[in-house]
Amino acid sequence: MESNCRLLYKSNNTHLRTSLPVYFYGLPDSNIYLIYARFYEINFNKSGLEFVFAVLKNYYYEFETEKIATLKGVDTALSLFRKEVEYKEPQLRIVKCYRNIKSFVEAQKFLEKKANEIVNTFFKIKN
Repeated sequence: MESNCRLLYKSNNTHLRTSLPVYFYGLPDSNIYLIYARFYEINFNKSGLEFVFAVLKNYYYEFETEKIATLKGVDTALSLFRKEVEYKEPQLRIVKCYRNIKSFVEAQKFLEKKANEIVNTFFKIKN
């Protein structure tokens, strides 16, 4: 079975406020989702890790053709996309933050589940 969630890029060097990796995924709803982890303060001298799910505002992903494009409709090569997200602060909308997810693998499985829901909804509407 083909995955409905495609890893586009993993970056260790972005302008987001995290020192941990940032994962960029393309989903069938044409959005590019980011998953990254950041620390939060629970109380004095104690911190936790939360996983952030966000959507890039200035790019979209054509799932069937596997192309990345800007909002202006200009196709962008993956190498140019990588440079853009690493050297400029990405425009994003945070969808949700989760403090009960414990790893990037678990976060990816959660995003895969969301992608499957998107595809199932699309096929219900189409049929």
